[in-house]
Amino acid sequence: MLRDVTLGRYYPARSVLHSLDPRTKLAGLIIYIVTVFLASTPVSLAATFLALCVLVVLSKVPVRFMIKGLLPVAFILAFTAALNIIFAVDGVWKAILITVRTLEVVFGSNILTLTTQPRAISDGVEKGLSWMRVFKVPVHDMAMTVSIAFRFIPILADEAGTVMDARKSRGASFSGGLIKKSRALIPVVVPLFASAFRRADDLSVAMDSRLYGYSRTGGSLHPLRYRGCDMAAYVMMLCYMVAMIIMKVVGA
Repeated sequence: MLRDVTLGRYYPARSVLHSLDPRTKLAGLIIYIVTVFLASTPVSLAATFLALCVLVVLSKVPVRFMIKGLLPVAFILAFTAALNIIFAVDGVWKAILITVRTLEVVFGSNILTLTTQPRAISDGVEKGLSWMRVFKVPVHDMAMTVSIAFRFIPILADEAGTVMDARKSRGASFSGGLIKKSRALIPVVVPLFASAFRRADDLSVAMDSRLYGYSRTGGSLHPLRYRGCDMAAYVMMLCYMVAMIIMKVVGA
């Protein structure tokens, strides 16, 4: 199941979303997440879901591949929904609202990472936040951190799957109740953390050997430039956000 994690994985394809500037997609994700949390009625939730469906179609990423990426968070969603149904006022509606919002945010984030290479995301973050350099914010280091984090998510997921397979080959079982599963995962966590620290140490040595942080004179191999499709995407995002704000104001 852990190998099914799609966050941080890039899916190569020829699509409109793949061709957009990473800054456009990052801005679109922020706008989409804001509108998802603005939506509080069935009509507005349906509008955000429709927008998500349009993005999925434009990405040309198989829907089955995206749904597989939701399996690791399915238990968390079910547990949260059950708590809201039992303890919250209007529990059923709140459970539906939280579940749909979480699914849409996860799907939207997956679309970003599936259609954008990690290096492009790093460049987009650095370029988009370049104005913060005026306030002495280390934008380049922040962007590099984001890029490394996205790269490590699928690597650690695959590593966890390998450790679990090794445990199963030695007779370990990951089935049963919640407590039994939790106990069975404890021997997986220790080697996973050891592997993560080892990879982080290797990465730091590799970065030091390439003199990372000692010079800022180099430029980007592929400088980011907006094109006509990016301008059209910004116009569509603005119209979408205005429509969602109007729906929020009128209570639709």
